[in-house]
Amino acid sequence: MKIKLSQLLGICFTSLFFSSCTTMLYTNLDVLRPARVAFAPDATKLLIVNNTVTQPEEYGHKNEFFYQNTKNLKIKTDSLPLFALASLSEELQSKEFFNEIVLHANTVNESTDFFTVAPLSPDSVDSLCKHYDVDVVLSLDRLKVNDKITELYHSDVSQYYMALIARYESQWSIHYPGKNEYASVAFKDTIYWDAESYNRQEVLRTLPNRNDALVDGALYVGQSMVKRLVPYWDKTERYFFSTNNMKMKQGIDSVYAKKWDGAIKVWTEAMPKASKGLKAKLANNIAVAYEVKGNIDKALEYINISMSFYMNEFFMNKDNFLKVVDYSHQLNFRKKEIEALDRQLGQ
Repeated sequence: MKIKLSQLLGICFTSLFFSSCTTMLYTNLDVLRPARVAFAPDATKLLIVNNTVTQPEEYGHKNEFFYQNTKNLKIKTDSLPLFALASLSEELQSKEFFNEIVLHANTVNESTDFFTVAPLSPDSVDSLCKHYDVDVVLSLDRLKVNDKITELYHSDVSQYYMALIARYESQWSIHYPGKNEYASVAFKDTIYWDAESYNRQEVLRTLPNRNDALVDGALYVGQSMVKRLVPYWDKTERYFFSTNNMKMKQGIDSVYAKKWDGAIKVWTEAMPKASKGLKAKLANNIAVAYEVKGNIDKALEYINISMSFYMNEFFMNKDNFLKVVDYSHQLNFRKKEIEALDRQLGQ
């Protein structure tokens, strides 16, 4: 199921978290972020395909222990694409972005050349779409992992430190039936585990089993792909200025009650008689209130007003001005994100 149009505003208000500072009030907002990879808006049935070649056992696995030469290891990683795709499929199911998701877990790639990426052919895409009755295919074309255990000894504290670092490179492609063109994207994910102790053997025991760690990393790769493929909710921080001005306090009381129209009305009415410094703070607050209401254009209008008042002050508060400038950048970025969401959701 696609995300509803009402969610396109990309923002909902969560509980207020006020700092102990007397001049700034902070809150968290939930904002809808666009995916990094866009599917066609009319694509509702997704097939996830394993199109990987197994990574050679002797490739990409090392130990770099203290005062020892680097040692190459042999580790089987043929199951990693299966875990990554199963994790991705499960996470996508929970998002309800697609009406139907099908997983073809066994690889369809008959090649033995791990180092050459071979995307699905148009004929294979058409055959798969017909067999599974889907309208888009997401193909994992390669999953490569480079992992190593590295060791350090801190002589100043007489402690051993070890880290198991796994770097995954995944290459994906998106295909549609009846089309020769396809989109190809690649991502990198790094996961590490570390331990330290005065006892070297204790450090070794604390690190996870190598194979189990690589499986956990593959699961993480699949989970991480969800935010790259479908719009997702993310938390961001916003702030209100607070002063002893009666109208400012009245508006803040409305913020506590989540009465955004009331806060905007009070602060707007206070603008004409306020000093330039207070006008700048009031305009910032009005901008935040408009963003909470989902009106990014009005939020941008008022944050620009806030910046202009700060720039016209004889003694500018540099810290406050930089906060407002940063907020302006964030609003402009959000405006572009909403335009991207429009395209991704077919609005």
